[in-house]
Amino acid sequence: MDKARRIAVQALVRQEESGFANLVLNAVLEHQDLTGRDRAFVSALFYGVTERLLTLDWALTNCLSRPLAKLDPQVRAILRSGLYQARYMQVPRAVAVNESVSLCRALKKSSAAGFVNAVLRKAVTQDPASASFKTEDERLSIQYSVGLPVVKLLQKNYPEECEQILQAFFETPRVALRCNPLKTTLVQLTKLLEAEGVEVEPGWLENTLLGKFTGSPAATEAFRQGLYHVQGQASQLAAYSLQAKPGEKVLDLCAAPGGKTLTIGEDMENTGTLISCDAVESRLPLIEKAAARAGLTNVTVLHNDASVYQEEFAGADRVLCDVPCSGLGIIAKKPDIRYKTMDGVEQLHELQAKILATAARYVKEGGRIVYSTCTIDPRENQNIVRAFLERNAGFRLVQPPFVPQGARVEDGMLTLLPGKAGPDGFFIAIMEKL
Repeated sequence: MDKARRIAVQALVRQEESGFANLVLNAVLEHQDLTGRDRAFVSALFYGVTERLLTLDWALTNCLSRPLAKLDPQVRAILRSGLYQARYMQVPRAVAVNESVSLCRALKKSSAAGFVNAVLRKAVTQDPASASFKTEDERLSIQYSVGLPVVKLLQKNYPEECEQILQAFFETPRVALRCNPLKTTLVQLTKLLEAEGVEVEPGWLENTLLGKFTGSPAATEAFRQGLYHVQGQASQLAAYSLQAKPGEKVLDLCAAPGGKTLTIGEDMENTGTLISCDAVESRLPLIEKAAARAGLTNVTVLHNDASVYQEEFAGADRVLCDVPCSGLGIIAKKPDIRYKTMDGVEQLHELQAKILATAARYVKEGGRIVYSTCTIDPRENQNIVRAFLERNAGFRLVQPPFVPQGARVEDGMLTLLPGKAGPDGFFIAIMEKL
């Protein structure tokens, strides 16, 4: 594990310089010759430190006479990774400390070895659950390692559920799969996956399975054959709420990486016209590759800004607007989001409103728009929809076709909260043109 610990520390240093966690780790692992066990250890340590960063830094700061930010970046990463191992990975404290000291020498930071040893031995005794804080917001921020702006937003909008939501951000649910009915049945897929050593159970919706994989869910033979795609249950529900029918003209305006496009195309039984768009051109091949693997031939993939009107899109039966958002509902999947500052949210709200207004121009009478996000910020959800409806009397909210247990329905708008109806936080509003 010595090499694995060193690589994890190097990745943590790179991430601190710049970059999203998943991109940094993939870039670091790409050129490393590691066993599957070591690769898993690197990933667990790297993501774990990222996930628990505020808690780790609080404990370390309590044991330092100078600011943590003033330390050498490699030494800082060694301290964080050593403390995480001792507190959260069930590595014996003595082993975690000794390995961190050895890592100092391996990275030519021998002068810091004694310092790392002393700080870690003190830091492992620090526990935010039994500490005193100036405010409740500060306690929640440190204990659950979520930035104060996000904590305050959750406290304001979900005061009774806030701590349960924060706790849910640490959960690792089973992987949600969407069975491809064009190629197989749920029963057949279940048998195939179980034969490959995957534990599965039914999900909320028809053609949904929850799988427990020992490796990547994209590494099975069933995946390669296009018998399923990986897609969160809430995301599947957004696509399902569109209620797309065979032969219709359907738009997926913010489609990459393509999961919702696949679900919609399968609901359309690979007939009609499904236009799948994204504003980021480099992501279009992800949609094309996924559609080809699923055997969908009714999908047209286009580079398009969803906020700009395109006349050829008019006359659509269904339009899905899964708009760019703050992502506060999927913090468990994307630990970087924990530390959002919420700066620039006004521009994001403007974009969301503009995409929805543009979508309204495409749908024909009797048609349907689904507006969805993977956030639980009402300013991006209910506020956007209500403002749209005030300006567009020709649309009305439609009740969701399926409501998961624990979900909230307000004026027909569906909200899933992590820990209540999760695992993902999500918002779905269905509107019909009169």
